[in-house]
Amino acid sequence: MPQDEVSGLVGQVARVGAFPTVDELNEFADTLTAEHPHRLAVTELGRSRAGDPIREVRIGSGGQHILVFGNPHPNEPVGMATIRHLLGRMVVDDAATAGATWHFLLCVDPDGTRLNERWFAGPHTRTGVARRLYRPPATEQPEWCFPTVWRERRVGVPLPETLAMMTLIDRTRPALIASLHNAEFGGGFFYTTGGDPDYWFALTDRLAAENVPLYTGKPDVPSARVLAPGVFELPLFAPMADVLASRGVDAVGALGGGGCHDYAARYGSAVLVCEVPLWIDPRVVDDSAGDTMLGDLLDATAAEVRALAGVAANVLHRLGDGLSGHSPFERSVRALVAALPGLAQTRRAVLDRTRVATRAEIFLERYHWVAMLRLRLGGMLLQLLEDECRRAAAPAVRSERARFAALFDQWCADIEQNAPGVALPLEHMVRLQAASVMLAATRLRDGLPI
Repeated sequence: MPQDEVSGLVGQVARVGAFPTVDELNEFADTLTAEHPHRLAVTELGRSRAGDPIREVRIGSGGQHILVFGNPHPNEPVGMATIRHLLGRMVVDDAATAGATWHFLLCVDPDGTRLNERWFAGPHTRTGVARRLYRPPATEQPEWCFPTVWRERRVGVPLPETLAMMTLIDRTRPALIASLHNAEFGGGFFYTTGGDPDYWFALTDRLAAENVPLYTGKPDVPSARVLAPGVFELPLFAPMADVLASRGVDAVGALGGGGCHDYAARYGSAVLVCEVPLWIDPRVVDDSAGDTMLGDLLDATAAEVRALAGVAANVLHRLGDGLSGHSPFERSVRALVAALPGLAQTRRAVLDRTRVATRAEIFLERYHWVAMLRLRLGGMLLQLLEDECRRAAAPAVRSERARFAALFDQWCADIEQNAPGVALPLEHMVRLQAASVMLAATRLRDGLPI
């Protein structure tokens, strides 16, 4: 598929000053539907745990159905901006539907997204976002709660939001599901359930078109195969869980349940995940030899991750029963502390430990993996302590907040000095993600593998 056709179908992407909030995207969809009632239809698929509507917007009339999931992870809001652009594009030009019927699930997790909205308008710095970020535990991530079977055991307890996705999948039997994610720092990459080299390299060409570095490290999903540089196979739950179990990790605790790929496999649905970074750094593609062996590097990373878990665990231990239990950040912090030892173990599970690590690998381990976990866990722990202080917490909580805030400030200063990254313009992220989805849609139209 010529890239210029894909670009033409995507159209011009206007400047994006901020990520849309849940309310803003709902209002946009309602206005568009009121103006074009014969082109669009809005359906409520269910309600979130807090009572927010889970809404689908349908456009197009083709025989093949494409599902687009916005914000499966609530700290990854690029997808909502991409949905807003694609809806606005398709409503004025039917050719942009690529002959398919599209179903846009505006926001998979509105409850979690609302907890992140404080940083949507910026400033979009790594440390500024971290101080306002919320990431739910695996068991509260709707896209990882699909029911499935592993080793004759039923796993995955669907959340109301998951049930809404299941309803949409069962009703449409989609040919393609595009799950819109964004990475935090480093390079761009993709997960797909199929395709061919033409497809995979066309996807990574979209990164090059936006001057986004291509992430060529290990996939962050266990058991995923490398299909091409920066393109990974999206596996089912069972092989992922098998790999984690072989490393002594509680697979169900780490993964939660199946993904949409597990559930939609009965219909032969293809899945595409586009991971667009918020911040980029040219050092992620420096393949020159570094000054340490890969095995030593990964051992050091694992030790730092375990130490991070220990820092947070000690904070929680010192507080004892001094926490109210009302903050959603507490569940996330406790779940991440419990998961970090297993994650540390997976960092060491490589076969080529005796080769020299590249400078890119050294940089990514220190300032992507370790730093990302510090910022994520530290930011949520600090917000938990601030929540408790606002609830007239005991002096011990206030003291702990001051103590940990000083340490978190040190972590932030390290990032701001050594790896702040360059914020990718939001419209670049939208254009890249929209083009990736449109590429898959046009290949589907033309009978090419995806």
